[in-house]
Amino acid sequence: MIMLAILLISVLNAGAQMVPDYVHIGATKNYWVDSIAGSNSKYIWKIDGEEKQNGSIDLFKYKWDSPWSFTLSVQEFSADGCPGPLQTGEVYVYQITLPDPLIECVENIQNAYYDVGKKEIIIERPDFYIFKPGETSLDLSLSNFADIFPASCAVEIHWQIDFSPTPDPTPPHNMVTKPPVSGTGQPSKITENILFPGDGLNFNNAVHTITYKIVDCHGNISYTKSQTITIKPRPQILYMSINEITKYY
Repeated sequence: MIMLAILLISVLNAGAQMVPDYVHIGATKNYWVDSIAGSNSKYIWKIDGEEKQNGSIDLFKYKWDSPWSFTLSVQEFSADGCPGPLQTGEVYVYQITLPDPLIECVENIQNAYYDVGKKEIIIERPDFYIFKPGETSLDLSLSNFADIFPASCAVEIHWQIDFSPTPDPTPPHNMVTKPPVSGTGQPSKITENILFPGDGLNFNNAVHTITYKIVDCHGNISYTKSQTITIKPRPQILYMSINEITKYY
């Protein structure tokens, strides 16, 4: 959770202005001022000029449940009622939706032949699913995304795919893990195919993960969520030897 502080050098002295905050809808955030021990000050917190909290508490906790751009302000008053400087900052509340879990089968068999020496069918198969440029099944749904963020501090979508280990079909069948693949923007904007490994040895589902982050122009991360990508194997019967197959005839 990002904590933003309105820094007051001392009671009633001017301090630094809040930097913008980027919040996913439904998030609860904490904002505070650095108060002085023993101070009898009170603090009035407002959103778009509407008072939300008035009292001696220098912490303001708020759940942002509506998407848009808001101005958050706080003003300190001494025990005698003298006002300090008004501190303000913009809060940009956005909403995005994760894609559904992606479930795909490995690619179709491209070639198969009968090995006389081994007396079995040899399948030259791709044990992977091909995710191609332009496919939108992994894209985020950006409801009101572009309309809210200011051009002066635009945000970026960062994503990374982490692959689960899958067995190498070549003996000794060691578990192999591909290096992660990452990018900026929507995953559909990739320029090269991404190959998601499947399990061509034990014929189990291979479950990979894509993680999304929203990063503002200051490098702050305001949102991190993950989704699964499941690659299903082809039927195991395709790997039976020709002798096994002839038992049924």
